[in-house]
Formats: sequence, C-alpha cells, structure tokens
Amino acid sequence: MRIQHNIMALNSNRQLGVNNSAVARSLEKLSSGYRINRAGDDAAGLAISEKMRAQIKGLEAASDNSQDAISLVQTAEGGLQEVHSMLNRMTELATKSANGTYTDDVDRKALQDEISALKDEINRIADGTDFNGIKLLDGTMGVGTSGGAGTIAAHGTGLNTAFGVEVSGPKGLTVQFDTVAGGGGKSVVAKWNTSGKLTIEVGGGTGDSITQDDIDRAIAAASGAPDNAKNLKVTLKDDIGFSGTSVAQTDIGHIDTKDPVQAKIVTASGVTITSNKAGNDTRKITLSNTAASTGVAINAGGDITIGLETGKSYTAADLNKMFEEAGLDLTASFDGSKTGAQLNAAQATLAGGSGLSAGGGLTLQIGDTNDTYNQLELSIGDMHVNALDLSSVDISTRDGASAAMAKIKTAINTVSTSRGKLGAIQNRLEHTINNLGVTTENITSAESRIRDVDMAKEMMNYTKNSVLVQSAQAMLAQANQQPQSVLQLLQ
Repeated sequence: MRIQHNIMALNSNRQLGVNNSAVARSLEKLSSGYRINRAGDDAAGLAISEKMRAQIKGLEAASDNSQDAISLVQTAEGGLQEVHSMLNRMTELATKSANGTYTDDVDRKALQDEISALKDEINRIADGTDFNGIKLLDGTMGVGTSGGAGTIAAHGTGLNTAFGVEVSGPKGLTVQFDTVAGGGGKSVVAKWNTSGKLTIEVGGGTGDSITQDDIDRAIAAASGAPDNAKNLKVTLKDDIGFSGTSVAQTDIGHIDTKDPVQAKIVTASGVTITSNKAGNDTRKITLSNTAASTGVAINAGGDITIGLETGKSYTAADLNKMFEEAGLDLTASFDGSKTGAQLNAAQATLAGGSGLSAGGGLTLQIGDTNDTYNQLELSIGDMHVNALDLSSVDISTRDGASAAMAKIKTAINTVSTSRGKLGAIQNRLEHTINNLGVTTENITSAESRIRDVDMAKEMMNYTKNSVLVQSAQAMLAQANQQPQSVLQLLQ
C-alpha cells in the first residue's frame, strides 16, 4: 500500500475534470442554441457555415434591393399613368377641334388653352417625379438624351484650333457656326430662323477667345426661338480662339439634334454588340481567336480587340463579363454558346448612334454576387413635351388640330412602350424576390443543420455528464479515504 501517490484519487480527479468540462460545453450549447460556439467545436463546420451566413446576408440584401426597385418602378409608372390620362384628354380635345363646327377665335382658342395647360403639367410631372432624390422621367434615367455633339475644325478664318460643341435639345434643331469679319474685338451674335436653325456668328482678332459665357449671353439675347427650343443648351468643350483677324465665312460647321440612339454592330459571326449609352460611338471592335493574349485589349485610339481561345465555348454572359472587367460600356448578345473559332470576326465599327450619352439609367443589384447576371439595367426615357414631340401641337386651327391628332397618338404609343417595359421589369423583380426567398430559406436550413444544436440530444448529453460529475465526486471522496487504511498497520 502506497501513501505518497494516491493513483485512484488522481484518476477520479481527472475524470471529474473531464466530466465538468463536458457539462460546461453542454450548458454552453443549451444556453446559446448553437452546436458550434467556437472554432474548436467543429472547425470545418464553422468555415462552411460562415460562408453560408455571408451568402444569406447577401441574398437578403438583394431581396431588399429588389423591393426598393419595385417601389421605384411603381413611382415612375404612376407618373406615366397620369401622362397617359392627359394625352388621352389631348386626343379628345384635338379631335373636337378638328371638327368644322368650331370657331378659331373662341372655341378652338379655349381648347388650345387646355392643351397648353396639359403640356405644362406633363413637363411638371417629368421634372418632379423622383424616387429618393433620383429623377425618373426627366431623361437622366434613359440611355441618353436628344441632342448632338461634334467638333468644329480649325478653319482659314482666323480660328487657330478646333473646338468641341455639345448641343442638348429636342430633335430637329440645327446649331450652325459662322465667322464674321473681325477688327473691333471679339463678337458673338446668335440668330434664329423660321425653320428651327440657330446660327451663332463669331468673330475676333489675334489672341481673342470666346468662352461659354459669351455663347450663353448671345443665345439668351436671340429672339424668335421656336417653342421646342426653350430648353436648348449649347456647350463649348473648348474656348474658341483666334490666331488672326477673322474673315466672313458661312457654316464652318454645324450640329444637328437627334433622338438618343445606341450605336451597335452585328459581326460576321452573328454577335450583336451594342453601346450602353446613346451618342455617336464609332469604336472599332475585333473578335479574334488568334490574338496574342485572351481578354480585352484597347489600343491608344480606343479600338477594341477581344482575344478568345479557339476551342473554348463562350456565351454572351462571358463576353459581357469581359467587357465589364475592362470597364467597357458595351453589351454583347447572341443565342446559345459558340467557340472562339466560331466567334472570330474581322474588325467592325459601331454605327447608328445619335443624341447625347448623358444620363444612362440605373444598375440594380438583384443577386448576392457582382456577376452581370445578378445586375439589372433600368432605363426610362425622357417624358418632357419636347421629347414626346408635342411642343408644336397647336389646335387653335382646324388644320393644326388635324395634324396634332397623329402626333398625340405617337406620343401615347411612346408612353405605352415605356409603361410596358416598366411592367415587364416589375414582373421580373417579383419573380426575382420569390427566387431569392426560396434560396435564402434553403441555405438557411442547411446552415442551421450545421450550426444549430439539437436540444433534445444535448439534454441527453447534459444529463449523462451531470450524473458522471456526481459519480466522480463520490468516487474521489472514496479514493481519498483509501490511505487511511494504512493507519491500521501502524497500531
């Protein structure tokens, strides 16, 4: 019998410690509801569940984003609904005025007064419809706005350098630049003619420079502007400088305003590539399976080469991801998938674009990743009277009323198209929300199976460990009594 080391007591004490730790872990799980409270509980399960938690948070945020997008769409659609109602009323008024039983000076004048009031209200709705401070119907949500841009080249009239010009306004206007004989300092005069052309006459001597303020003052002083030119804006990209005394020259350059249209091409391999913004986009694009490297390359002139692997299959989404990563505002579309060899096409130039690239709509994040398929582009056209081509509507005469009927119906079709697109987007977003909800539910269920504790099973473990603790305590007490028996030998 040994008294220096009580092995039975040591064993009982160790088992008591083990059982106490097991009870503590059971209490921790039962009180938190989680099976994994620290990495040591299940390292692999923790890593998997944390990744799932991140995905769940992203999906929930995407669902909230989609709900907000529906609210935005409904706000815009509500404004368009009122525009529709007013256009229908304008159709009614124009049809009445086209009837020969009305007089111009009284009856048709009263009808025209209401038309004018309705046009003002359409403009007010276009300017005032906003969501969270974002204007929805004023044209800034579209792929661009009506207008035009270009460069007036250096000329043998004293102009020393070319200058860029941007004209914002309804389609059908022309801004022409003329030079006049200089000699008395710089001069700028703007004149309107009856066909909707604004002529800006500039002149000056060596060292003179015409600025944006000079242009603005001249246009403000011009008389005879047509009704649809009320919002015309001429912006100089560069000052107009003179290296000598200017001489008289007509039409050194002009800019025509046109509707916003996106430039696009259809390659020989059947791929449609479209600019995301309106405007005169003339970039050259090449799809090549023999390029030095894969991916997008842009040269100094802005020309684009898309390098493809010959045997690899690509979808439109793959090309669009390449565009996005390269910072290009382009969208590719084609059916199915094609190999790099099938996509290979010679250089082609974007064409057909017009208007200005101002605005550009919104990009809605409707998924939990930054992939293009989880993003939705939303654009809404300009709903001002000018953009709907209603500025010239005048039903104060029978002929004017007859002509107005066709224009108003065209405007109704334009608004109908916009409302139809918004309705389609709203329906898509509702399906998106449903899908996000189902995905979130299923991933949450999977995360719960990994992370959450089974309370019934853990109560079994707790009860077992609690009994073992009490048993170990009793056995430790018994083991501590064993050395006492040595005293019997000493009597």
